[in-house]
Amino acid sequence: MTEEPTPAPALPWSDSFSVGIEALDNEHRALVRLVNAVCAAWHEGQKEAALDAFDSLTVLADDHFRHEEEILRGFPGYQDLASYVSEHQNRLKQLTALRGRFENAPAGSEEAEPCNHLIDWFVRQTIGHDAAIKSFRDDYRPLRFSSGSRKAS
Repeated sequence: MTEEPTPAPALPWSDSFSVGIEALDNEHRALVRLVNAVCAAWHEGQKEAALDAFDSLTVLADDHFRHEEEILRGFPGYQDLASYVSEHQNRLKQLTALRGRFENAPAGSEEAEPCNHLIDWFVRQTIGHDAAIKSFRDDYRPLRFSSGSRKAS
């Protein structure tokens, strides 16, 4: 008996999703897993499982956004927090709207295929929006002074 090969994930992990903060990167990995769970269930015609994974994705995204905001509050001098929070609210609205769109569509239907929309949503968030965290974190790294010379830690 031949085993069916496991299909490749719709959204494979990429180091470009990393912001260099372990807790946030772990949450990004969990978000990728849930995007893939939605896609896999949808392609298998398991609409309820896809919608359940969508709900889990929304809850995790909300928690993750609050965690990012908490971290940004800890960066002295970070001045874009209000726009960051606003963007997170918009991202959650987009995710909720996507879920509503697919709730009434037949499972597995290509015209209502959620995967490309979810992948776009995630990639725009992590590579586009979260690049600010990576950039600010890199610029913020505290400097150490030793023997009169500056060394970045």
